Amino acid sequence: MVMDTSASGGASPELDYTVELRWSAETQAWWKTRHRGSPHQIAAALDELVIRICLDPAVARALQSGTAQVRYRAVGWLNRKVVEQTIETVAIVQLPGVLRNHATALRQSLPRRR
Repeated sequence: MVMDTSASGGASPELDYTVELRWSAETQAWWKTRHRGSPHQIAAALDELVIRICLDPAVARALQSGTAQVRYRAVGWLNRKVVEQTIETVAIVQLPGVLRNHATALRQSLPRRR
């Protein structure tokens, strides 16, 4: 699935952010998202991705086995320069936490409002 989220103007810098998920034995992406927006908007999109992944029937089957591995790749760009890149293989049961941690990190990168 490919999802493209575009943001309207705002005070925060606009990032381009992709997340790609592959079952460890597969060469083709099982899930791929592309987002553009403020760090807060991308964090919200990652939160939604956690929900969507948890509802995916393939994940339910993989959770039953308890051994499924997912290759996770996240890349963030700001002004065409890579500002974040994460590539790791995690157990499927860890994937929601990994995505939530990235969302939290994006929110913490925002300046505090007065």
